[in-house]
Amino acid sequence: MSCLQCYSGIHRRLRWERFWPRLLIILVAIMEILLTIAVLCLEFWSMIINIKYSFFFIGFIASFVHITTWILTFNVGCCCRTSLSCTTITCIVHLLSIAISSIMVFYNVSFLRNPHMCLWSKNQCNGELKDMHLFGFTMNTSDDIHWIKLTLLKIQIGCAAAMIVTCMVYVLSYVYTVIRVYSKNKVADVNVVGELAQTRSTSPSPRPNWPNPPRESSSESDF
Repeated sequence: MSCLQCYSGIHRRLRWERFWPRLLIILVAIMEILLTIAVLCLEFWSMIINIKYSFFFIGFIASFVHITTWILTFNVGCCCRTSLSCTTITCIVHLLSIAISSIMVFYNVSFLRNPHMCLWSKNQCNGELKDMHLFGFTMNTSDDIHWIKLTLLKIQIGCAAAMIVTCMVYVLSYVYTVIRVYSKNKVADVNVVGELAQTRSTSPSPRPNWPNPPRESSSESDF
């Protein structure tokens, strides 16, 4: 059984490398990079325009998860193409990325419905949130919601939705590959067992090794 298990593991890795859509996964990683940069830049621009009416840097938090996602995606697309554990971990991270993107869409839609809702502390919302800086840039804390900020949030919602679709492409590719690999691998295991059984049944039985009879001496043969 140990030889059979060894053959099954090698066969599974070969099957995984055969069915794993490497080029599609690399394309998914490239899309994730572009969408991550877009979400990050849009969040930064939105904070510069008006930081008073913002949702706790949700775009920065989502971008951190997205960066982890595309790094792992490039890894399984280029390096760990036959590792089921690496692709499984990457699939879990993609599910997390889908969740954080959905949260970002929810908060942005909530902001568009109620753009004058302040989520900072009461004192900061009443006027203490002034002269705030981020990476050397002065944040606008006025009560005016510029139309550019609303437009940026709409674009960010589109980027988050595109990120959800891109992550779903990876998840579906993972599920498809698992089904193909394990279904084919079970068939291969059955064939191997049948071949081993057939080899044992058709192999000739060893001939008994009987000792040779003792030879008569020449003196006894004269009588």
